[in-house]
Amino acid sequence: MMSTVPRGTNGVDAVADASGTLTPTSSQGDAEQQALLRKPTFKRTPLPKKQLAIICFCRLAEPIAFTQIFPYINTMVEELRAAGNPADVGFYSGLVDSLFSVAQLMTIFQWGRLSDRIGRRPVIISGLTGVALASLCFGLSTSFWQVLAFRAMAGGLTGNVAVIQSMIGEITDETNQAQAFPLGGVMWNVGCIVGPFLGGYLSHPSERYPAVFGQSEFLKRHTLPSKVAGKHPQPADDSIADTMSQPKGYGTTVSATLQTKFVDEGNNPPPSAIKLLSIRQVQLVVTVGFFLSFSSTAWETVFILFAYTPISFGGLERNPAQIGTLLSSTGLLGIFVALVGFPTLQNRFGTMPLYRACMALWIAVYILFPITSVPARWTLLDKGHDPSALGLVWTGVILILGTGRLASMGFPANMIMVKAAAPNKQSLGATFGLSQSVACIARAAGPAFVSSLFAFSVNRQVLGGQLVWLVMTCIAITGFYFARRL
Repeated sequence: MMSTVPRGTNGVDAVADASGTLTPTSSQGDAEQQALLRKPTFKRTPLPKKQLAIICFCRLAEPIAFTQIFPYINTMVEELRAAGNPADVGFYSGLVDSLFSVAQLMTIFQWGRLSDRIGRRPVIISGLTGVALASLCFGLSTSFWQVLAFRAMAGGLTGNVAVIQSMIGEITDETNQAQAFPLGGVMWNVGCIVGPFLGGYLSHPSERYPAVFGQSEFLKRHTLPSKVAGKHPQPADDSIADTMSQPKGYGTTVSATLQTKFVDEGNNPPPSAIKLLSIRQVQLVVTVGFFLSFSSTAWETVFILFAYTPISFGGLERNPAQIGTLLSSTGLLGIFVALVGFPTLQNRFGTMPLYRACMALWIAVYILFPITSVPARWTLLDKGHDPSALGLVWTGVILILGTGRLASMGFPANMIMVKAAAPNKQSLGATFGLSQSVACIARAAGPAFVSSLFAFSVNRQVLGGQLVWLVMTCIAITGFYFARRL
């Protein structure tokens, strides 16, 4: 005689036979997979603050290396005489910028997979060392081909983002992961502030600070920001265990929750991308992650175009100072939402409902664009600068940016989903690497797609210039559809 035993504290159903032996039912796999997604209902595990501090410090390497060239790259291209025509400087500068992301895309999965085999710590150290050397050599470049080579080298060696996400996943459990995963996005924002600051204030130091560097012939020939950016932190703290002596930890201290959640498959090699994509849950998580990254990067790009475009063409006709102020202020909102809003809402509603809500918010974001353009055209073009009507425009702008920042809570939720979708402990790094590879494709395709579509819509006045918003809304709806299938 068989009887069903109620769901236990581990969320797994079982069936008891006449002898009293418990046999897990077919729902056991699903329960284990959802363990990290349900709303926490027990005491929260303290965050490993020391380990997280080291990991976050290492996370700064990528955004600093990526953004520190922005203020001086055009000048560098001119000084190296890469562009025969001054009008072509932008093309060559864009080529240098894009090489970083392309190289990262080609290597990020392999870095994650390698960390599953040899451990997190060796991969992190080698990546940071390589980025430091590449940044240093970039500043010492004397030809444009050297600039391209070392920029690609820097990008190819910054695949640590997948490894870092894996490490965060290993040192947290379902009770505190909502506090830990948003830190990666916060450190990206910090790095994007520090990088351009270094690039802007340390380029041509012998000319900018003659009293300090004026006598250095070396600095007169080479740029300083890349040398400073090359001094990235190294994770030498013993709190991140050495993986060569503790192979089961993969470079970090694995929590008890993960030890029960993941199935240990011995020394089997990490799965390939094709094998991972054959798992339905991984397929869905990666697909939704693609639409999340695509919608987010497209939103950041198209908002600038929308704000700058003349009102007669459906834009807001704002000046660069106003655009910069708006983006900066909402950037601070994004940090607050990541550090406070996401952990609070995730604890209240759970990861899955919050993730779906974030994907639904992207639909609202793209619907708000054409709605905001209507009062902008009516108030600013036909009626003049009516203060009360102008308030409607700014309300729409704030809603667009604020809703986008709220929707960006989907990124830490996505990391939790990736962690839960990993089939076993040996494939955690590879799963995060696959997720980040797909996200890189979305981040590369999103801006190019939406800017081209915006130009086509405005120039041809397709649907009155509103075609771009219709298409982007449909894309956001598609992303929400796949999120509902999770």
